[in-house]
Amino acid sequence: MGEERYLSIDLLIIHGVVVTMDDQRRIFADGAVAIKESRIIAVGPSAEISKKYLSKRVLDAGGGVIQPGFVDAHVHLSQHLGRGTIPDGWPEEKEHDQWLPYWTSMNEEDGYCSAMLACLEMVRNGTTTFCDSGGRFAGELNAAVVEKVGLRGMVAEVCWDRPPHAEVGVGDTDACLQRLERLAKALPAGPEIRVWAGVGMSGMGGCSDRLLVEGKKLADSLGVTMEMHQSFGLSDVARYKEHAGGKTAVEHLDDLGILGPNLMLVHMIHTEAKEVELLARTGTHICHCPAASTRVAMGVSRTGHFPEMVVQGVNVALGSDSGNYSDYFDVGRQAYLAATIHREVRGEMPTITAEQALEMATINGAVALGQGERIGSLEVGKQADVVLHAYARPEWRPGLDVVNSLVYSAQSVAVDTVIVGGEIILENGRFKRVNEEAEYRRIDRAARELYQRMGWRDQARWPVL
Repeated sequence: MGEERYLSIDLLIIHGVVVTMDDQRRIFADGAVAIKESRIIAVGPSAEISKKYLSKRVLDAGGGVIQPGFVDAHVHLSQHLGRGTIPDGWPEEKEHDQWLPYWTSMNEEDGYCSAMLACLEMVRNGTTTFCDSGGRFAGELNAAVVEKVGLRGMVAEVCWDRPPHAEVGVGDTDACLQRLERLAKALPAGPEIRVWAGVGMSGMGGCSDRLLVEGKKLADSLGVTMEMHQSFGLSDVARYKEHAGGKTAVEHLDDLGILGPNLMLVHMIHTEAKEVELLARTGTHICHCPAASTRVAMGVSRTGHFPEMVVQGVNVALGSDSGNYSDYFDVGRQAYLAATIHREVRGEMPTITAEQALEMATINGAVALGQGERIGSLEVGKQADVVLHAYARPEWRPGLDVVNSLVYSAQSVAVDTVIVGGEIILENGRFKRVNEEAEYRRIDRAARELYQRMGWRDQARWPVL
């Protein structure tokens, strides 16, 4: 991308430790980022950049870290009102005892509030782009909330022609494809678009082979990513082998012809070595959701082949999953887990380094969503999706190794200012587009009413008086 010179710009960020995540992984100890309209036009030393541009607005980072926004490559916006309610003692297969009444009792106000809560949390934790797998209601509902907050994201429709319960069915294969096509027309992708439609599949046996094949064709024609859950638990892996005559899930997907650089498989906990080789050869992306597994003991650290994926060149992104699994949307914390849990169970150092975990949290996620040329790093010509960390926090001290400090100690705790497409949406910890306190009141009311309709009883182990 060639640099264009401007005398006048819209925003100049100076005096920060700029972690660019560019091809050379350059870090500027006293760096600056120059922004005009939605794009970055210069990155470099503060002294040099400050002399070159006159800006309408200057932000002094005060020595804090300046990084590209985190990319949360797998979330469920519609699940956030349901977090914190599933008891620790429930095995994963009991999740539907909570999920089904939650899902069927929701109204559109609940859908709005769940998405709003998720978006507020993501912004506060330094996420600027996400991928949602489809909500309780039409994709436009989630998209409207995302646009209200100012985030960037790929949304989808719930798409399964083999639903886990009849009450949550959305129609046959043709009906599912029509839902996807409708949303794609309503929310097309584009170079300056913040919210666009992708192709989301439930996966894990919830979709017929025909739906997967036709969905991938649709993603190909639209130039967007198709994402789907896969190989989360032993039961869905076993079902796939039975369905595919003994072949693994990845082998079966390869036979269907849908592996490739615009497919992202989410979870992929229970894989075999031969599957990793297929993923690497086809350029298929993986979204690693470590907290979603560790919360419910699915085996991500014991059986997951994520270090091998990294070694073999598979593009691995990070995801927070949902409110009833990981319980939080925080890519910084996901990066910490990705860097540590595999070395702990294997007794090896490192397995995934802090640098690799930060790549997963930023540029790898952008590439997995087909947005690697637009976001994921601080480079000239890319969208100005920038996060500033406040330096006045103990977690940043002594800060001798900025990447180690970011992944192992600071993570998202000091996120102070968040910029998406050159627009400041969070400044000094305050949201610019929405009234955060008013939204919380609305969220609290919706959650109380939803759980009353569900007839959900408090599962607390300690007495609540």
